[in-house]
Amino acid sequence: MDLTSLMSALLSDQNITSVAHKAGVSEEEAASVLATALPVMLNGANGQASDANTTESFFHAVNDHAKKDPESVDLKEGGKIVGHLLGTDEEAAENAIAKRAGMSSANVGLILAAAAPLILNMLGNSTSSSNSSAGTASLLNALLGGGMNSNASSSLMTSALTSVLGNALGGNSSSNSLLGSLLTGALGSGTSNNSYSNSSAGLLGSLLGGGMPSQQQSSGSLLGSLLGGSSNQQQSGMNLGTIGGLLSSLLK
Repeated sequence: MDLTSLMSALLSDQNITSVAHKAGVSEEEAASVLATALPVMLNGANGQASDANTTESFFHAVNDHAKKDPESVDLKEGGKIVGHLLGTDEEAAENAIAKRAGMSSANVGLILAAAAPLILNMLGNSTSSSNSSAGTASLLNALLGGGMNSNASSSLMTSALTSVLGNALGGNSSSNSLLGSLLTGALGSGTSNNSYSNSSAGLLGSLLGGGMPSQQQSSGSLLGSLLGGSSNQQQSGMNLGTIGGLLSSLLK
C-alpha cells in the first residue's frame, strides 16, 4: 500500500460514515475535517516512528491497534492518540479547521479522536510484515516519506491528497463517492479564495480554491503549509505547500 492508497482508504465512504457516527456529527463535517487533517496526522505518525524517543512505544501502539476493531476504541483513547500524533500543533490544527468549517473546535476534536484509532489500525496492517520496532519504523518511513525535509514531506502528503480528491471528484473511485459528492457541492457553492461559507462545503471549497488567511499561517511547518501557510518552493508557478494550488491546477 502506498500513501495515496492509504489516504483513499481512510477517506472511504465506509470510514467517513463510521467516524461521523462515532463523533456524533454529519458525514459532510467528518469528510471535510478528515480531508484537511489527514496529511498533518500522518506526518505526526511519521514523526513518532522516526523519533528514537518514541519509536518503540509507537511500534507497540500500531501493532496493538492493528489487532483491534477501531469501533471498539472510545473517544477518550482516540483523543490521546491525537495528542501524540499532533503534539503541540493539536490546538492550532483543531482551531484552524473549526474556523474554516464553521463548527466548534470541540467537534473537530471529536472527529479526529474518532479517526485516530482507524489511522493506527490501517498503519499497523500496512506494516504487519515487520515484527520489530526498527522494521516498523522503516516501513512507515517508506510509506510516509520519512527522512525528507519539511518541504518535500509537505509536497508528498499534499500530492497524495490531491490524487485522492481528484479521483473522487472525477468519479474514478467508487469507494470515495461520498467525498466526490461533497467536492462537487463545494465547487458549485461559489466559494472563493477570499470568502468562505461557514459550512463543510466552505472548508472543502478552501481546499479546492486557495490558502488560509495570512494570520493563520505557520511558516516552515506542515501544519502551516496544509492549513494555509505558504512555501517558498514553487513548481510551474504553483505553490507546493498549498492544497488549493495543487487542486486548482488539477481541475483546470
